[in-house]
Amino acid sequence: MSWNRLPTELHLAVLHLLPQHAIRALSSTACAARALCLPAIFANVALPSTASLHAFVRHVPPEYGVYVRSLAICTKQHPRATGAVTDPILAILRSCSRLTVLSLSLASSLDAEKAVPVFSRLVHVHSFNIGCWGREDLVPVSERLVVALAASLPSLSHLTVSRITRSAVHVDPCDVPYDVPIVTNDFDVPAHPVLGSDLALPNLLRLPSLRTLEIRDTWLGCDTKIELDQPATSSLQNLVLTGSMYSADTQCESQACTAWLRACPSVRSFGLGTTLAPLPEPMQSPPPRVSHVFINASRILVDDLSSTLNTLEQCGVESITIAYEQERHTGFEDLALKTPSEDDFARECALDDLQDWSTAIETFLLDRPKTEWCALARVDVSLAPGVHASWDL
Repeated sequence: MSWNRLPTELHLAVLHLLPQHAIRALSSTACAARALCLPAIFANVALPSTASLHAFVRHVPPEYGVYVRSLAICTKQHPRATGAVTDPILAILRSCSRLTVLSLSLASSLDAEKAVPVFSRLVHVHSFNIGCWGREDLVPVSERLVVALAASLPSLSHLTVSRITRSAVHVDPCDVPYDVPIVTNDFDVPAHPVLGSDLALPNLLRLPSLRTLEIRDTWLGCDTKIELDQPATSSLQNLVLTGSMYSADTQCESQACTAWLRACPSVRSFGLGTTLAPLPEPMQSPPPRVSHVFINASRILVDDLSSTLNTLEQCGVESITIAYEQERHTGFEDLALKTPSEDDFARECALDDLQDWSTAIETFLLDRPKTEWCALARVDVSLAPGVHASWDL
């Protein structure tokens, strides 16, 4: 039986099995095949530069936007190139009426007054990733812009922010360490209907649909006392805090991460890329019941394990996983690209690290208060393929 005589259901089943380049080749064989392939061709769109962004706006008809489910845009540009990116980004978003996943890596900020109304119409977006691609001290992405955009997405459940710069509107510049940049020109971000003009990062906890929040490489040292105008209304289940690259005030940042955790009473999974420290003033609210804790071994020193776990002792932790974050996300696929000598060296390093982590964990297990850690059932350390250890309690 020829291709043209097959039912549409079989055509679609074949499309699901084809790689992207084969789908594009098939779409060029006939008008009927092109119509069939368009949804698959434009389902996942990645625009890695400003040049590709402008080319997409110029050459792709707006009516194709209905096929886009996932959109990733990076606005890096040639050093000699100029031009704003707000208008072309918003032109694409206006046509993507069925978009569910959006990722923005910005080399310059967006015009919040133009962007917020467009974002409010993205009713199907449930996952939003936004970060700064350029230098934070030169082209920062303000926390006020990020909170305004996130709060405008009515169905948002998963939010990832990375390398976001705090605003002078919410942070006293005199309290900011010398090497931490802040934004001083973001007063034009419009007030949100619910959050008002208080668009500091902690107000993300007031988004009712939010379930997962990841804050990566962002300075949190000013959040040791998280004070919301209203209590947190989100049912946040997963929280990831990696800490920042600024080392001027590690103690304040450790306390701030503790304050973030205490401000999320519904959190059940907690990912850590920085140490925790007790708050200078105890909070009145009880600590959340965190069932699982992930500790990023590439960011947290083994010597800091004890102090971090002491801060978590009242959270009813049931399981702890310690791993390098890249191993956790990639499943070790990248290691296949290494030469045998590189792989052997990496394995030896992982074995040395495993010994250090094992010693620290066994010391913790012997010394831990049994009443505070009675729920703990398992500890896993996985640093490379075949380099792991576990303790069943």
